[in-house]
Amino acid sequence: MLEERMQLILENPDFKFLSAFKKSEVFLVGGAVRDLILKRKNKDFDFVIIDKSAQEIETILKNYGKVEAVESRAFGVFKFMPKRSKKIIDIALPRIDRWTGLGYKDLKTQTGVSLEEDLSRRDFTINALALNLEGELIDKFDGISDLKNKIIKAVGDASERFMEDPSRILRSLRFACELNFTIEENTLLATKDLAQEIFKPLKNQESETRVAKEIMAGEFLKGFNANPSKMIGFLNELKILKDLLPEIEAMKRVEQPKNFHSEGDVFIHSILALEKLQELEDNLKNNPQFINSNVVLKPTSIYAKLGVLFHDLGKPLSFISAEESGDRIRFTGHDIKGAKILNKIFKRLPLSIFAKDDKLHVDKEKLAWLIKHHMVCVAIDPNTIRLSTLEKYFFNPDNRGSELLALSYADISATIPPSGKPDFTLFNRLIKKLNEVSVIIYEKQKEQALPHLLDGNEIMRILNLKPSKKVGEIKDEIRDLQLAGKLKSEEEAIVWLKANKF
Repeated sequence: MLEERMQLILENPDFKFLSAFKKSEVFLVGGAVRDLILKRKNKDFDFVIIDKSAQEIETILKNYGKVEAVESRAFGVFKFMPKRSKKIIDIALPRIDRWTGLGYKDLKTQTGVSLEEDLSRRDFTINALALNLEGELIDKFDGISDLKNKIIKAVGDASERFMEDPSRILRSLRFACELNFTIEENTLLATKDLAQEIFKPLKNQESETRVAKEIMAGEFLKGFNANPSKMIGFLNELKILKDLLPEIEAMKRVEQPKNFHSEGDVFIHSILALEKLQELEDNLKNNPQFINSNVVLKPTSIYAKLGVLFHDLGKPLSFISAEESGDRIRFTGHDIKGAKILNKIFKRLPLSIFAKDDKLHVDKEKLAWLIKHHMVCVAIDPNTIRLSTLEKYFFNPDNRGSELLALSYADISATIPPSGKPDFTLFNRLIKKLNEVSVIIYEKQKEQALPHLLDGNEIMRILNLKPSKKVGEIKDEIRDLQLAGKLKSEEEAIVWLKANKF
């Protein structure tokens, strides 16, 4: 079976360069081998080439493409881009690394070692696998056994592996979430003992930590996207939630009104909401009509997941006790405050590191919009809301309406009154209204992408008005009439505008 999968790789034009080496010299290593065995998609391919010097390898590679990232050569690694391709392939000499300091560049690399020595420096047994071009598997550390038993286990001494590179601690959590594996006992103990190494400042560089912020963000997003509640649970268990996301830590022990939230404090509610979002994903997968909505709910989106995690960010700062309010605990304006707190999080943890075309890309402004408006689904009257408002919230082409509905569903599901039954009354009314108006809005959008008939500047010029809230209200009213088919052209809108007294 592995022979067949390797053959498919060899037939890919991006790997034509492999024909210039003997099959016994080249080994596919690491995560690509793991994913081949697990039949998972993999876009990153790493090869180790033995019995060739660095100069020989580079000379051969230049016949088949470009050798990028010159600085990586010092570590025995070539970043290779094949002709007519944008794929970057790592091609390395077998090597071992010896750390000389705390930084990720503070190491000495020794090349010319055996393949087994190269594999021994890797993080986990399931990544210490190699496959030659004939499909022969090399497994010196029982990685296949750990794959079968669904175990994340460090190669050799876990403490040594994590002290070499503390980002491996976050990586172990990420793999456990992505693969739904268990972390082996000694490896888990080492993560707990050494977790603070992630945030330890480098000497003479107090603003830099042992693990770069970008790596922290990347590992967090990958693990969180795979299993949100499990990833937060790991961070909490390792006592590093307060370091990575102190705003989430701050939700603990923030009491909520028990007549709405018998489930517990804000932190417990948020974790439960993440679990409910996963339940929604599972239910929709098994039954696409689980929620009979003409607007698709997107619980799989990274925006929906982060939106659920962050939706109550503002509650610790907006807490008003029952004594202060005169009736019950309140969180006035927590949605708006939460959206503002997001700026602080992004400055500390760059959650927008992935490219715009990546499923893990996060636009801060869009995420802030979800947090700011997460109460909309339970605060608006579907029978009186404007068509233009429904379009703005729920029929936006960037999917924010689908993500907002998924967020709201999870939030409501995790808001458990003493009766034990969450109240979906307003949510269901909204879904019904969206179903009623969807045909009108979708058809109009399909016809001509439906631009506004008049913008704010045109309205101010025609009515001789100055910029004000009133201009926006008039614009929305024209949009309502347009969506309802009562105004079909700019000329008709101008006539209507002049005929009405504002």
